[in-house]
Amino acid sequence: MARCSMVAALGVAFAAVVTALEATPRAPMCFDVQCAEITCKAPFKLRRKEGQCCDICWASDEDIALDRHTALGKPSPYRTETHPAAPTTCAGAFCFKPACGHGFKPGHVSGRCCAGCVPGF
Repeated sequence: MARCSMVAALGVAFAAVVTALEATPRAPMCFDVQCAEITCKAPFKLRRKEGQCCDICWASDEDIALDRHTALGKPSPYRTETHPAAPTTCAGAFCFKPACGHGFKPGHVSGRCCAGCVPGF
């Protein structure tokens, strides 16, 4: 009798796992990807959209009210104009001041709208 109960419990558990996997199928490119086991703090919730390999912590804009366009205030200390040598197709582009490492300085990179880091002192 105990053996039958254990087999029945394992069957139910297996069915639950299969149902969960079928509810959120993984993309074929994800079969060899090992995802981290993550936990989310409220208001974030664990979520994996179709085509994503791994779960992420996600919250809607209603749950986290942040206007990403004005969060820094005006004027932004990080925003800058397009580079003077930028192509004319860059009109209206949003650029940010580059943070260049040692041996590099802000400068023009051919074809880009914004300044980038180029070799120099």
